[in-house]
Amino acid sequence: MHEPPTPAGFTDWPHFIIQSLADAVITVDGNLQITDINLAAEKLTGYSREESLGRYCGDILHSSMCGHECPLKVAMVGGEAVSREAVLHNRRGQKIEVMLTASALRDDRGNLLGGVETFRDIGPFKAMENERRQLAGMFGHDLKGPVVAVSGLLHRLLQGKMGELTDQQSEFLNLIYQEILRLEQLISNFLEFVRLDLHILKPLPSAIQIEKECLEAVSQCRPLAEDKEITLEAEFPQDIIVLQADPLLFRRALCNLLENAIKYSPQGSQVFLKVRDMGGEVEFAVQDQGPGIPPEDQPHLFELLFRGNSSGREAGLGLGLAIVQRVIEAHGGRVWVESKTRQGTTFFFTLPKIGST
Repeated sequence: MHEPPTPAGFTDWPHFIIQSLADAVITVDGNLQITDINLAAEKLTGYSREESLGRYCGDILHSSMCGHECPLKVAMVGGEAVSREAVLHNRRGQKIEVMLTASALRDDRGNLLGGVETFRDIGPFKAMENERRQLAGMFGHDLKGPVVAVSGLLHRLLQGKMGELTDQQSEFLNLIYQEILRLEQLISNFLEFVRLDLHILKPLPSAIQIEKECLEAVSQCRPLAEDKEITLEAEFPQDIIVLQADPLLFRRALCNLLENAIKYSPQGSQVFLKVRDMGGEVEFAVQDQGPGIPPEDQPHLFELLFRGNSSGREAGLGLGLAIVQRVIEAHGGRVWVESKTRQGTTFFFTLPKIGST
């Protein structure tokens, strides 16, 4: 096999590749002395390549991880790549938040040659996350507040607090009131999603008895099912199962799936909730007899605001499944769907027997 030709001027490919990377990169020998540093790392640290070569990496990086927690040292000793968030103090006295990854460098025989560390300034991403948090708070206060006030005033009008209403006035006001309540619920769902997505709202785990919590969720959804003459059935293992989970978030996720199944099920059909003990985790399945979900829609079901072809005229903004995914993943579980067109849909999720930390 012939070696690929080397372009004129490039005799040191490793150095050329490192210098071409957008992320900051340093390489060290077995004594953590710098053997190479690229242009991006020079800009972040404030030290030139000539100043850095041969020096101890901690003298250049001044990272919050330098010392006994040094990621390079951990990677070189343990043999596995290490990723961390850290604060780098550069030559100009600036504190830069970085995401770094350290790996050992070995030859073809596995002999340790040194290590490589890549790092990227994540300050702009942190600032963007803080702005999103502030926006969520402003959104909740400035938008939800007036909507709640309007719904309260409409409710008083409908009760006749401001005088007797004609039948036509009552009809119109009731339509407005129902739409305001729907808008209030949409805003609440969106805020809940944002809080979960930004980890502002975190699970508060406690011991929950699975059968009891599931039956409460079924009871909560039963009026919606009865309106469509749909039968709700639940099946549980013989043994009592207790998990560490946030009871409010658990019921919210399960109710979202049950309501979704009822919404898309035909009149007079059945919706099943089945719980199985899988050993290290518990599996929950919500099965309907609806029209099914097209294969092209299934990979996107848990995306925010996704409305697939199977949604039809059903109201909503696609927030329910996105919230379910955030809740389940926040508990260390996973969620997925199985569906065939005209053969119904089953949503599954699992929760670990030992709650997530």
